[in-house]
This record gives sequence, C-alpha cells and structure tokens, in this order.
Amino acid sequence: MKAENKSIVFKRKWGFISLLFLFACQVFAQNKVVKGTQDNHSQVTVGKHTIQIVHANSGEYDKRLGEGAQRLIGNVELADDSTSLFSDSAYSYPDNSFRAFGHVHMSRKDTMDLYGDSLHYNGVTRIAEIYGKEIRCLRKRMTLTTKHLRYDIGVHMVNYWDGGTIVDSNNTLTSMLGIYNTKLKMCFFKEHVVLVNPKYVIRCDTMMYAPDKRTAFFIGPTRITSKDNFMYCEKGYYNTAKNYCQFWQNPYIKNKKGDSLRGEQIYYNRNLDYGQILDNVALVDTTDNIILKGDYAEYDGKSETMLATCKALLLQVYNKDTLHLHGDTLYGKNISMTDTNKKGKPKLMLAFHHVKFFKKDLQGKCDSLTYDEQDSIMRMFYNPIIWSDVNQLTADTMRLHMRNKKMDVLDMRNHSFIASKDTLAGKIVEEDSAITASTKKDSLAKDSSKTHHDSLLVHKNIHGSDTMQFNQIKGRNMKGYFKDNKIYKVHVMGNAQTIYYVYSDNNTSIIGANRADCSNMIIYIVDNKVKSLTFLDKPDATLFPMKEVKQAEFLLGGFQWHGKERPTTIADIFRIDN
Repeated sequence: MKAENKSIVFKRKWGFISLLFLFACQVFAQNKVVKGTQDNHSQVTVGKHTIQIVHANSGEYDKRLGEGAQRLIGNVELADDSTSLFSDSAYSYPDNSFRAFGHVHMSRKDTMDLYGDSLHYNGVTRIAEIYGKEIRCLRKRMTLTTKHLRYDIGVHMVNYWDGGTIVDSNNTLTSMLGIYNTKLKMCFFKEHVVLVNPKYVIRCDTMMYAPDKRTAFFIGPTRITSKDNFMYCEKGYYNTAKNYCQFWQNPYIKNKKGDSLRGEQIYYNRNLDYGQILDNVALVDTTDNIILKGDYAEYDGKSETMLATCKALLLQVYNKDTLHLHGDTLYGKNISMTDTNKKGKPKLMLAFHHVKFFKKDLQGKCDSLTYDEQDSIMRMFYNPIIWSDVNQLTADTMRLHMRNKKMDVLDMRNHSFIASKDTLAGKIVEEDSAITASTKKDSLAKDSSKTHHDSLLVHKNIHGSDTMQFNQIKGRNMKGYFKDNKIYKVHVMGNAQTIYYVYSDNNTSIIGANRADCSNMIIYIVDNKVKSLTFLDKPDATLFPMKEVKQAEFLLGGFQWHGKERPTTIADIFRIDN
C-alpha cells in the first residue's frame, strides 16, 4: 500500500537510535498514513523506549526492500530524549533495524555528533555502522575522522579499524585501529599510533588517551621526539595539556649531543624542564666522558643542574682507567638534556660529605670536593687525604690541578704533610720480626754484617712500633709535581721538615735516618724515595745512625698514618670509616 505523497511530521522518544525505525516500521504495518503538524505526532512504545518520528517529507512501504520494509524520504528526523538522527532518507525493517542515507547526522545530547554518508543500525545487537568517504565523530574539542565507524550503543563503544585521525585543541593522533568509550571518555589506539603536538611527536604501538584530560598512556616501545631531545619508554603517560610525563620500563632521555639520562622511573615536566629520576639513575655525558649515578636524582634544565644522592657515584672515564667518586650528594652545574647549554660552557661538579674516590693510581677522601672544568682544578676541603702509590698526602685543603686528564700539580695549604711507607725498611722489619731477640744477640757477636738489622730490631723493641718504616715531609704549604701520575718533586714552603731513610749504594742496607729542618726546600723523588734535597735557606740537617734514632725524634709533629681508610677497591668508596 502506497502512502500519500504529502509532508508527514512525527515525534517519538527512544532510548537508542536503532529503535526509532523499528517504531516507524510498526506504524506503517498498521496500514495507516499519518498526517501531522508539530502538534500532531505518532508515538510507538517498544519495551521501555518511546520513539518519536519528528519529521519526513514522505513515507511509504516498499516490498522491494523486503516484507514490511518502509521508506522515509526527505529531511528525515527521528529522536528520543537523548539522541537525534537526521538524514536525506531512511529504510526501516520489521527486525528493528534501519538504514539511513545522505548527510547522515546522529547527535547524542551533550555527548557527541556523528556524520557520514550512510548508516546501518541493527536493533537486536544495538550496533550502528557508519560509512562514507570522510566520517566525522565530534565531541567537544575532539574530532575523529575515518572511513568506517562502528558504534556499539549497548557498551558505549565507538571504534574503527581502517585507519583514523583524531584532532583536539593541541594534538593530532593517527592509528590503524581505535576505540572510544563514550561512557568512560577514554580512547584506545593500536598499530602505528602517532600523536603530533606542536612541541613533540609521540610514536608507539599501543596507546590509551583521555580526551578530557588530554593525557596519553603508553604500553610497549614508545618514542617521543622534539627539537631539543628524544625520550623513550615502554610504559608511562604524557599529559599533553600541562606538558608533564612519567615513564617506566627502560626509560631514558637523550639530547642531540648524545648525552642520556636513565633510570627505573622518570618524571619530567617539559614546561619547567625539570625531572625526577628513581633507581639506577645514570646521566651519561658523552662529550666529557662523565657518568653520574645514584638511586635518586633531580634535573633542572633552567638552571642547568643535576643532583644525585643515595649511592651517588661519579665516573670520569679515561683512556685506560676510570675515576670512581662517591659522596652523599653529587651536584653538577651546566648540564642540559635539551641542548640549551651554550657551547663550550664548562661543567662544575660538587660532592658533599663522606667523599671518597678510587683510581688505580690515585685514591682520596675528604668531606667536600669540587671540580671545575674551567680551570681543571679539583678542590678538596675538610681533612683531605690523597694516596698516590706509596705516598699519603694530607693538609687542611688541597687543590689538584689536572692537565690532559692527568695529575699535574697538587697545591697543599696549611699543615701539609707527606708520608710514605718505606718498602725496604718494612721488609727488613719483617725479617727481623721472624728472628727472636736471643737468636739475634748470639748472631750479632758472630756476624757484624747484620748491624742494620739489629738496629731496626732494637728500635722496634724499645719503642714498640713500626714507625721507622715511614719517610716524612712536613711544612706549612707544599706543592707536589707529577709526571705520569707519579710525584717526582715537592716544594715545601714554610717550616719545612723532613725525615727519610738513607741507604747504601746497592740499596741492601740502611745507613741511617736523615733529618733536615729549613724554612723552604725542594725535594726530588725517584721510585718513591728521596733522591736529593735542595735547601733554599740555611738548613739544619743531621744524619742519625739507626741506633740513635728515638721515636719522639723520628716522628714529625702531626704524623698520622691513615692506611686503613685508604680505598683499595671501588666498593671501598662506599664504606663509612669509624
């Protein structure tokens, strides 16, 4: 039966857009043609939903579409209390499904708008599929564009699988597959996901995105590229509105120079250029071969600083060796992960409290330390000690000048002292200790060639110590000069004093101990032994036979041996001395 070809106006209420054509179908099934105005509407109730057909230019049955199928033509509008559908024409079927064609527009109140060329709705599954060259899904400031869209009303899901693009106020996001939960207001994207922001680009395989908060959540390898740096993680999130992010699972930040910042967790605020890093922190400076480590670190790009604590460790890598330095807190200046650092700007490194360092040919400890690349000087404060080979150097403060990453000059200020354990004297003492005193007294009467052994034993028995194993240099201020990281000359300035062993020409026996006092002197050292002295003022020097050496005279004032405090391995720099 053909309906009158006149304007028909309908109104209805419905829970979801699919039911509206179901009701239209039932209206025509009653073999009626309803004419109306805005005050005369047709309503059909199906289940709990009431559908109103708001408007259509004409309506008719069409058996070519199937038994009971109906057609609405011209300015079609259907609505319920939350959803409206507009199209040029529509087909409805007895199985509660319908199709809409031409300028399709489905609008859910205060939620979203869908635009396409055609729409198919299944009233049983409550799933709508939209087709078109350019399908658009609009929600507040977010626009989704794709070619095939599926909307599952029952579970509040909008999804695509042929590629889509989402644009909001700041971001453009593309992916092959996408799902949008209209109830939870959360998007899920898969395969070739790319988020483009004016300041950076995010690429990953899997992403969740909260449009209201403009926050992206990553799962799997994720790469974030900007003009300043590169970021990587395998799990994390990025708030694109406030420009901060947090990363887990193998995260790192790398700048264009190749410097990298790593840790188990990284928090970073791009607007402030500020970050916090937790657990297994590592800042790698490829330019200066420096690595800064710790279990907690703070990075401030605006002030170009880096602070590390909790097992903090600084590594200075050389060609054949590496300096390991530990302190409670390590602080670096002129460090940038965004390449804002001016080229050639020298770094400043500071270490605070319980500072120790280890290198194969150099060890040390102090309370606080600084190293400035500008003058290549390492400054040590509060009870500093440096060990170089067999030499122990102490003073109130020290300045170690480096040249070509090697020790050049050590400037020691106030209460300067150098002590070295004489290996030959120590060996003789050990030999004497293995022989009893009575045996030695008997052998002394028979063999006068072992007089030097006896003198050492007598000294040890009388004074009860191995103090005579140490050569000593003392003065107010000193400068030590190095070649190949070994001390070869010492300039003592003010109240200079020295005690050192004098050996026979073949270095097999000890002649005695030389003591010299002078205002200023220069001491030359070969193979860690005093080779010669140059007195710059009138000296007072005496060579004592070993039998005449007394402990009070053999130890210079202020002598202390800190051998137990010396770090002999990398692990020792984390040891706290009592």
